[in-house]
Amino acid sequence: MLLGHSLGGLVAASFVARAVRPVDALVLSSPALDAGLSGFQRFLIATLSRLAPDLRVSNGLDLKYLSHDPAVAPVYRDDPLCHDRIGARLARFLADEGAVVLAAAPTWHVPTLLIYAGDDRLVSPDGSRAFATAAPASVLSTICFPAHYHEIFNESDAAPVFDTLQRWLAERFPAP
Repeated sequence: MLLGHSLGGLVAASFVARAVRPVDALVLSSPALDAGLSGFQRFLIATLSRLAPDLRVSNGLDLKYLSHDPAVAPVYRDDPLCHDRIGARLARFLADEGAVVLAAAPTWHVPTLLIYAGDDRLVSPDGSRAFATAAPASVLSTICFPAHYHEIFNESDAAPVFDTLQRWLAERFPAP
């Protein structure tokens, strides 16, 4: 089983869409299937990824929209493994790869749980909604948490998210 959140969700979905290796099951948590970029941002990314692929700029994430829990943003900000920089090549991947995943959605064959934040302001929930509409219902379970911000597992009310994940896993991988 493979689980990916945010950028990791886009990477995991791309891994399945491109059939890199077989995957038994997939969990996508607020995946970055639509980065919510403006036309101008897309133009900049396309240009910079060719002219200055190693250029790193601020990712522009507004950490107050990570979670309704006020303790989450400071922990994220102070984590030495987190930073606010993004390279042009990675930005290009974020801008383009969601379309690859969405194009593969109608023929999706891997059992997938898609859980996402309806009030996400770091990635657009429209990408998750588009995937949910396009993928076969026989392999996709989708739950939107409408009032949640991006970090659905770190929300003030994360219990329903964990319950959803636990139920889905128990259905697919019953204890012996």
